Amino acid sequence: MKFISAILVLLIVSLLIASCGDPIPAESKTEVRVLPVEITEEDLFKGNKILAFLENEEKFVQEANEFFLLGLNAFKNDNDLDSADYYLRKSLISEPSSRAYYELGNVLMSQKSYDDALLAYGMAEQLDFQPFSKILYNKACIYSLQEKKDLSGKYLEYALQAGYNNLEHINVDADLENLRESWYFNEALKKGLRGVSNAENLFWLQFRRLFPKIEYPFTLKTNEGEDGESLKHISYEFEKYVAEMRDEEFSREVSKGFYQYAQAYETDDYVALIYVVNDEFMGPYGASVYRMATYTHEGKLIDKKEVGGRSNLDSDIMKSMVNEDFTIDVEVFHPIYKEDPDDKGYYENEIIDLEFVTKYSFELTEAGKIEKIVPAQDATQEVNEDLSVAE
Repeated sequence: MKFISAILVLLIVSLLIASCGDPIPAESKTEVRVLPVEITEEDLFKGNKILAFLENEEKFVQEANEFFLLGLNAFKNDNDLDSADYYLRKSLISEPSSRAYYELGNVLMSQKSYDDALLAYGMAEQLDFQPFSKILYNKACIYSLQEKKDLSGKYLEYALQAGYNNLEHINVDADLENLRESWYFNEALKKGLRGVSNAENLFWLQFRRLFPKIEYPFTLKTNEGEDGESLKHISYEFEKYVAEMRDEEFSREVSKGFYQYAQAYETDDYVALIYVVNDEFMGPYGASVYRMATYTHEGKLIDKKEVGGRSNLDSDIMKSMVNEDFTIDVEVFHPIYKEDPDDKGYYENEIIDLEFVTKYSFELTEAGKIEKIVPAQDATQEVNEDLSVAE
């Protein structure tokens, strides 16, 4: 036994000596590669799997946006729940997002698939959907429909405390009928509104806090589509502050994407926010325009102007600088394309040069109005052009 133990000791010492020799050549080292996470429809409500998928280096945001808009159009405009369900799930499998989960929850709720709707809202919450109060309110509605009145009352209370402010709707919403017939309804209102001096203001604060403050001077890019994946969508639940989210024909302007961008200014009388409107179906080749909107501190719109980028691909491009003195300097350029847009079109048609057209500025007044200031020579030229047209 002692002989065998001695042999084992010698073997161990030999291995230790060998391990202290020359390092393994770099070319012989095995490179550890992390394989991308894949998801299927069965994974959509598995939070850990979705979070792992979102860590993948390769992103499919454009594809997800296209499916999302098709789903939103089917739901809001066509009332086609099956198509809306299909496209929203396709969007989530491409690149999960809180807004797609939220709208899927709305679709599932309309389909009376209440348990699945709760799962979808739960995923939207996990991915930080805003306004959070809408998730809480919709959960209150589902629990009321399921006649779980105690839970419904609790979630209505939570929704009010989180900033849900449509008190008139609470009193007529058919989804809350079961709750309103119970003792829990008045109790939820009493507790939910306790300590909330103004629910409307709280909802407005949820919206404006999404816009980060800027450092001056601040340049607006000519096409935010270049790095649009870094921007976050404005939830359609905030459309009262961004009226263009609706148009005259449809309940949603589903061909456009609306992104929170920056808080430019704040005074005692107003706050000025900048958001981006992008042509979603054109992706990075689409037109992106920067709109500045001024609001009272209660969220009432004062004024709105396009201050950068361009709203259409056949428009000139505004290169803009936001200054600390409440002015925005704008230089306007005409894009020169590699190929004639009349023949080639704009998609994948490279801009090879920019031809200077004019320049002007915007100035914000003390009342929050956004006024255009045209240089003297340009103002004279505009007058002369008007006179020649009149003649």
